[in-house]
Amino acid sequence: MTPLNFTPPAGFDNLAQACAQARASWPGLPAIAQACIQSLGLAQLGVQGAVHDDVAAMLRFVHAVAHDLEALGRNWPEGLEPAYHNRLHTADVMLTLTALLHGQQATAQPAARPWAAACLAAAVAHDFGHPGGTNSQPFELESRSWQALVEHTSGLPQPWRGRIESLILHTDPLTVQANHLRVASQAFDWTLPWCQVLLNEADILLSASTHFGPGLSQALAQEWQHAGVAAHAVVASPAGRVQFLRSIRFSSPAALALGLPEQVQQQVF
Repeated sequence: MTPLNFTPPAGFDNLAQACAQARASWPGLPAIAQACIQSLGLAQLGVQGAVHDDVAAMLRFVHAVAHDLEALGRNWPEGLEPAYHNRLHTADVMLTLTALLHGQQATAQPAARPWAAACLAAAVAHDFGHPGGTNSQPFELESRSWQALVEHTSGLPQPWRGRIESLILHTDPLTVQANHLRVASQAFDWTLPWCQVLLNEADILLSASTHFGPGLSQALAQEWQHAGVAAHAVVASPAGRVQFLRSIRFSSPAALALGLPEQVQQQVF
């Protein structure tokens, strides 16, 4: 995959180019994971000690999960991989998260390195084995994803294992508003609440965009129809899309710098 160009002042067009490249010539999730890791300078860490060891362990997790998820996706019978919660969605989230981490100057701050690795770990794993559809109870599918990765999670260091689990569980859409409220009026810092917001933003950022959003809404409608979710009939309609756009929020300075609130406003009015 072409090296990612997300270093500020890179904008949304740079992110869109990377996501379009993944659609035009699928390189596989392991290649996308490596591109994100290299872009953030995590593979070139030369500092030894506990922080380096923690980052290395989390990167091993990222690689292992990306490999397994790619294999899982290839094993779906043709046409049955979920139309939205698939390998491409995971790639979108990883690429978008990498752009947001760059926007928050993660590469210039040593304290950010383990948080960046933890965010990538959560991004690659957050929808592992997603069957399509929605939760019937809180954290249902998110917990299933985490539990399916027990072979790999045992290698994660504490306290990062618990933080990554929390990041994944709180991608449940019902928790997102509270996640944003938790950081309201607070300056960005490398903490679990702010990294949760970055992951939540990455999870829906392309869906909120003018370029990718309508097509992703159609993909979600197709997935929901296959899964028997009644809202499939309206989620991609003009009214359903406006409802989605009015329900989402962008709080991080990086998302604001990418111009997402402006893209949302263009579609709502």
